[in-house]
Amino acid sequence: MGGGQVEEQFKSVKSAVLQFLSIDKGVTRQLQSGILSDIRVTPDAHANSLIVTASEKSMDLIEALIQNLDRPTNTVSEIKVFTLEHADASQMVQQLNALFNSQQQGGGNQGQQRQLLGMILANADDASSSLVPLKFSVDTRTNSVIAVGSGDALRVVEAIMLRLDESDLRARKNMVVRLNNSPATQIAQAVTLFFQQQRDLTLTADPNLTSNVEQLEREVIVIPDTISNSLLVSSTPRYFPDILAMIKKLDSVPKQVVIQALIVEVQLNNTDEFGIELGLQSPVLFQRSVLDAPTILTTTTTSVTGLQTTSQSILSQTGSPGFNFNNPGIPLGNNISSSPGLVGGQSLSNFSLGRTNSQLGYGGLVLSAGSEAVNVLLRALAANRKLSILSRPQIRALDSQLAEVFVGQTIPTVTSFNTNATTGVLSPILTQRETGIGMQVTPRINDDGNIVIQLYAYRSQLSQETVTVTTDSRGVAVGQRITDLSNVRSTVLVPSNSTIVIGGMISSRDESFTRKAPLLGDLPVVGSLFRYDSRSSIRTELLIFLTPRIINGPEEEECLKEIEMGRIHFIESEAEEAHGPLRAIPAEGDVFEEEHLPWVQPGAVLTPNPSMPPTYPSSPSIAIPPPPPELPDTPPAPGQPGIPPVPPQPDPNLTRISASRLQATEGNDAAGGISTANWTTPAKAKKRGLFTKRTTEPTR
Repeated sequence: MGGGQVEEQFKSVKSAVLQFLSIDKGVTRQLQSGILSDIRVTPDAHANSLIVTASEKSMDLIEALIQNLDRPTNTVSEIKVFTLEHADASQMVQQLNALFNSQQQGGGNQGQQRQLLGMILANADDASSSLVPLKFSVDTRTNSVIAVGSGDALRVVEAIMLRLDESDLRARKNMVVRLNNSPATQIAQAVTLFFQQQRDLTLTADPNLTSNVEQLEREVIVIPDTISNSLLVSSTPRYFPDILAMIKKLDSVPKQVVIQALIVEVQLNNTDEFGIELGLQSPVLFQRSVLDAPTILTTTTTSVTGLQTTSQSILSQTGSPGFNFNNPGIPLGNNISSSPGLVGGQSLSNFSLGRTNSQLGYGGLVLSAGSEAVNVLLRALAANRKLSILSRPQIRALDSQLAEVFVGQTIPTVTSFNTNATTGVLSPILTQRETGIGMQVTPRINDDGNIVIQLYAYRSQLSQETVTVTTDSRGVAVGQRITDLSNVRSTVLVPSNSTIVIGGMISSRDESFTRKAPLLGDLPVVGSLFRYDSRSSIRTELLIFLTPRIINGPEEEECLKEIEMGRIHFIESEAEEAHGPLRAIPAEGDVFEEEHLPWVQPGAVLTPNPSMPPTYPSSPSIAIPPPPPELPDTPPAPGQPGIPPVPPQPDPNLTRISASRLQATEGNDAAGGISTANWTTPAKAKKRGLFTKRTTEPTR
């Protein structure tokens, strides 16, 4: 530029003087520029040089500035390889990039340039962390993360990755859990349903509160194995102790309960009947009904033209009713060959008396007489019937488990028919139906000793009455017997060892009717000849009792078994020969209640003095006692040598129990008309006491 002219863009620039303090190799210099105006710096990229245009006084200062800026930088990049053990390297890089390389400042090229800068760390030793950008790459083969950045920044990245890689969410613990009491299928369903509902509750409340990693950690797999009654459990180590504790609690030893139901049913039937039927008729009606075969008259007529016509006329036919004519459904004798011009009359009383009772099948006192002119029927009946049914089903069940007992028969019952379209023949369709005594219970034992019982008890039997269900192709009625059923279905709360009435019904039915001739049946004394009176009453009583008993140990179990065995009549020795021991072997020392009575083992000899301990044979391994001494012809006096050992005396408590049981048994037999007081069982069929000591007979 010449002539001292200044461009317009520099006219508004203010002039200034700059001072710079330069320290180079311990030498300090203070430089001052001239008036800073019209200074130009042009870069040369090929030569990596700067072309500076300035005043001579300012050139030293500008040179010092360029030399200070052209020094080697302290910013150093480091490369580290992090090998992950549990986490996925690709997901880790995505997380780190989202954490460190996603913030932009400014816009355009300046924003892109600042995005490449590193992060500012507090208490960093150098400024390289804010100048060197962080870069990450993945090595899939080794599951490693390659990171590039400053040392301080890489230490922060390493701490983050170690924290995220410290637990293996994919590692699961597997175990086979053997169940002792509960079915594996039910326990598996309960545990799986519990964790599933717990997971659904968390997702329903707020899905953002639970990450995918946490959802994966909460996944619990429980598979039942019904053959070994075991559970295959797979879970993360975090939830595994809770699952095992839950399974152990659900598989605890369940309590047992014995449920006894008593069904008492009494039916009283009373029937009283008295009736007379009279019949009077003319003897001519009887004569008109005694011919066995009809008489036919054949007549042939010839007309004028020679046409012959043959006609037949019935002169007589088989007549009825004969002697027993008290039936209005049978017509009068109509044989026209017997006195056709004589009028015969008939009068009778008909009350459907019959010779038998239609429901009972018998008639009681039946008096009947008849002739050609008179027919009389008299029937009197007084019937009393008492039916007592005592059913006592008993069953033992686990807590909250269904139990069922049934004693009876399976009877085929017609449910429907198939009709042949061509022949019209009916083919019955049969279904097996159980008839007898049964009970279904599901007990639930509470901690306070009460029992919640879902009960269904029933008793069914075939009645003698029938009902018509259809008719066959010939019009004959097809009947089926009626089933009498008594049942109860209920859910009750019962204390243990208590008896309650869970259901019952008392019904009474009285029926009476009178059939008589008007006016004549109301006459005193003779009115009975013209009437039929019937009275019947049915009273039914049904009660169902329930008694549950919780079994708390083997002692109560043995006690209950003794009580039940005392209620039935059977030969215990024969039962044990076929089945084995029916009673549990008592522990030594529990046989006698008195502690001072010693236990005498087989092979021991009990001395007369109770204070002396019993003596044993020389060889304790052989439980065979020595042979008893031969007895003299004359019995020795007490206290002399030769007295045989005194056998052990029976326990008075056991004797009292046996006597009570025998008295109760004889009392029950006497009530039923059976006496067992003088009956002696054979040697092989004698009952044992409450506890039996078995000894070996001596060998001779």
